[in-house]
Amino acid sequence: MGQPEPSGVFDLAALRTPRGLLLAGELVLSGGVVALLSPPAPPTLAPALLQTLAGAAALGGLLLRDPPRLPPGYGTCLDLLRAISGTLIFLVAALVALASSRDALAATTFTFSLLLALVFAFDTFVTFRTRVAPGQDPDMEGG
Repeated sequence: MGQPEPSGVFDLAALRTPRGLLLAGELVLSGGVVALLSPPAPPTLAPALLQTLAGAAALGGLLLRDPPRLPPGYGTCLDLLRAISGTLIFLVAALVALASSRDALAATTFTFSLLLALVFAFDTFVTFRTRVAPGQDPDMEGG
């Protein structure tokens, strides 16, 4: 008979879920934007780095077999706030990259930051529709 796996180890099957794929994509793109922001070291580097670390923590929490238990509703609120803050931070980073310079690095940073802001906006929408207000559809209400 097989021995049970110890709790607290990573479960990579969570990466096959839509939420896991979205978090992994956000983390990869965030790391790319932070790498692009590093050479010129603009003021948007620190918030982008903190957002990348928050994404890494969220993905790590998703991959744990025995994740820490939060009071009901707090995990959803933290996930929604992470997605909203990511949208705003990388939208500002895109605009600052474009306004600061017109070279190829700035254009690449703008493109990836804008793409990442759109991915975070999609994550915000999906999180709100599936976890915050799952049964509410404004199109189906009487009227």
